[in-house]
Amino acid sequence: MSKNIKISLTLIVLFIVAVLSLFINKLTTPRYLSPNELLVNGYYQFPNPKEFSNFQLSSSNGLLLNKNVFSKKWTLVYFGFTRCPAECPVAMSLMKNLYSTLASKGFDLSDKQFILITIDPENDSANDVDKYAKAFNNSFLGIRGERPMLLSLATQLNVMVIEPPKNTYSNHISHLENHSNNILLINPEGKYAGFFRPPFDEEKFFLTYQSVVTPR
Repeated sequence: MSKNIKISLTLIVLFIVAVLSLFINKLTTPRYLSPNELLVNGYYQFPNPKEFSNFQLSSSNGLLLNKNVFSKKWTLVYFGFTRCPAECPVAMSLMKNLYSTLASKGFDLSDKQFILITIDPENDSANDVDKYAKAFNNSFLGIRGERPMLLSLATQLNVMVIEPPKNTYSNHISHLENHSNNILLINPEGKYAGFFRPPFDEEKFFLTYQSVVTPR
């Protein structure tokens, strides 16, 4: 094989490698969206992330969790309950698929977490809600708070939580059916950064999440 042919083949190989590298880089590099683009795609970003007060919620291992649970992590928080017939499974499945997509694309998941907080503490134990969350992904965390603490935290995070009617039987769920269905995003400083609004679209959800949490 002549020297010129070898050089030509080498240049062709280098060109193909360069094109493939650019293509892979385009696939893995997030597209950064403006606040308006985020809003159009279903995510509302607060101009300034919001502070909220400390809290105590219980995990399945008996530990009491406070705001430190959010430290140094991007956290998706969903308020739901284990007997939820429709909305909760949809939102939890969306987060499950997001986790799987991030993992398959090689994203660092050490600074990301997914939390379910029950809005039905009268019927959901900490073990119940954690087991429910982990049915979607074993890394997910389900936690529970007493009603006064739940109401305080939910109010600060703009989540509608209604107390159960007095003297109702334990299976009563009408007060739970119209709960807020947003998925909240807490930043690594423990501040409320914004929320994803239904109706959810999986592709838009991944696009907006990736844009917000990836360092620029």
